[in-house]
Amino acid sequence: MMAATNVVRFPLQPTTDASSHAGVHRHVGHEFVADPVHPSHFVQFYEEDEALFGMVGNFLAPGLRAADRLIVIATQAHREGFLRQLEAVGGEQATRSGQLTLLDARDTLAKFMVDGMPDRESFRSLLSGLISTVRQGCPDARLRAYGEMVDLLWRDGNPDAAIRLEELWNDASKEHAFSLFCAYTVGNFYKEREPSRFFDVCRIHTHVIPTESFSRARALEREIARRGDLEEELRGALRRRAEAEEQIREALRREQEAREEAEAGIQFRELFVGMLGHDLRNPLNTTLNTARILLLRNEVLPEARGRVERIIASGERMQRMIEQLLDLTRVRLGAGIVVDRKFQDADALVAKIVGETRAAHEDREIAYRRQGDCWARLDGDRFEQVVSNLIDNAVAYGDKDRPVSVLLSGSALAVQLSVQNFGSLIEPKSLGHLFDPFARGTQAKGRSDGLGLGLFIADGIVKAHGGVIAVSSSIEKGTTFEVTVPKDESLRF
Repeated sequence: MMAATNVVRFPLQPTTDASSHAGVHRHVGHEFVADPVHPSHFVQFYEEDEALFGMVGNFLAPGLRAADRLIVIATQAHREGFLRQLEAVGGEQATRSGQLTLLDARDTLAKFMVDGMPDRESFRSLLSGLISTVRQGCPDARLRAYGEMVDLLWRDGNPDAAIRLEELWNDASKEHAFSLFCAYTVGNFYKEREPSRFFDVCRIHTHVIPTESFSRARALEREIARRGDLEEELRGALRRRAEAEEQIREALRREQEAREEAEAGIQFRELFVGMLGHDLRNPLNTTLNTARILLLRNEVLPEARGRVERIIASGERMQRMIEQLLDLTRVRLGAGIVVDRKFQDADALVAKIVGETRAAHEDREIAYRRQGDCWARLDGDRFEQVVSNLIDNAVAYGDKDRPVSVLLSGSALAVQLSVQNFGSLIEPKSLGHLFDPFARGTQAKGRSDGLGLGLFIADGIVKAHGGVIAVSSSIEKGTTFEVTVPKDESLRF
C-alpha cells in the first residue's frame, strides 16, 4: 500500500509513548465510529470511496436512531454515497426534517478562506450559526459532524491550510461539544517527502482510523499469528504424542519380555512338575503294592495292621495327586487330556461312583435318579473321574443335613449329568474362576484330599469329550454343576 515511505509505517505502530508521536492515542474501528467518545475529533484515512461510504454510514446511522443532530460537509458525490448508506434508516426524511444537514465542502470552504488560509473569525462565525440552526428546538441534542474540507485543501496542494483548519475545529470543540469525523484520501501522502506532515495530521486528532487495506493487513497479520500459534501448539502436541507413543511402545516391549519370561518360567515349572510326577509314580506304586501284599498275605502283626492301612490310604491319596499333576501338565502344554471313547451305558458308571461315595460317607444322603437313554461313546475311566470329582465336591461343600442330588438324563444327542447340593453359596465373583488350576472353594470344610485341580481336570475331560460343564449357585436352588456330553464323537458343544 505505502510500504516505501516512513509515512505508511506510522499507523502500524500506534503508541502513547511521550517520546513518540503523542497525538495518536489509539486506533479505532467500527465500534468506536458507531458510538464515538463525546466530544472527539477523529480522522479516517481511506483508499476507496466505497470503504469511506461504509465507515461514514456507520457513523451517521446510529446518530439518526439516537435522535442526534448531524452535519455532513462533503463533495456532491460523497453526499450521494452517504445517503445511499442511510436509505434503510430514513436518510432522506432526516434531511427534510432538519435532523441531517448536508453542505457542499467546496462552497462551505470558500466562505471562510482568506488569502489561501482559513480565517479564524469567519470560520467561528460560520460554524456557530450552523450549529445554532441545526440545534434549533433541540438545544441538548448531541451533535455529530463529518467534514472533508481539509482533504480538499490537501488535494489542492495547501497542507498548511489543512492543518490550520484542523486546529480551528479543535478550538471550536471547546465551545461547541461535538464528535467530528474527518477524512483524508491516503493518496494525499504519497508525494510527501517529509513524514512529519502525516504525523501533524495524526497529532491534531484524538483518534486515528487506518485505511481499509491496513485493517485487512492487520486482520491478516493477526490470522497469520493465530495460525502460527496453532501450528506451534500442533507441533507440540505431535511431539508429545510421539513421546507418548514411544513410551507405550517401550512399555509394551517390557511387558512382552516379562510375559515371555513368565511363560518360559511357567512352562519350565510345568515340565518339571510333569517329570517329577512321572518319576514318582513307579516308586509309589511299588510302595502301595508291597503294603497291599503284606495285608493280603497276613504278613503284618495285628497291632501293625492299622499303620499299614494308613500307609496305603496316604499312598492312594498321593497317587491321585500325581495323576492330577500329570493331567495338568498335559493340558497346560497343549496336549490336552486324551480320551478313549467306547459305546457304553453312562448309568452304570454313575451308579458305581454313587455307590462308592455312599460307602465312604455313610452319614450322608446321596439321591440318584436316571431318565432317558443314557448310552454314549465315553471314556469310562475319565467319565468316572468327572462324576467322582463333582459328587465328592458336593459332599465336601454341602450341608450335611440335606441330601446331594445326582441326576443323569439322556436325549437324542447328549447325556447330561447334574449334581446338586445345598450349603454355602459360591460368590458370583468366584464362579468364573472355579475351573482354574489350584482354585479352591471358600466354603470347603476340613482338609482337602487334592491340590485344587479337580474341577480344572474335570473341565478338561469334558472338553476332550466335546462337551461343556457349567455351574450355578443360588439360595433357592443351591449349587448345581451340570455336565453335557455329546453321544457321538462327531458332535461338539
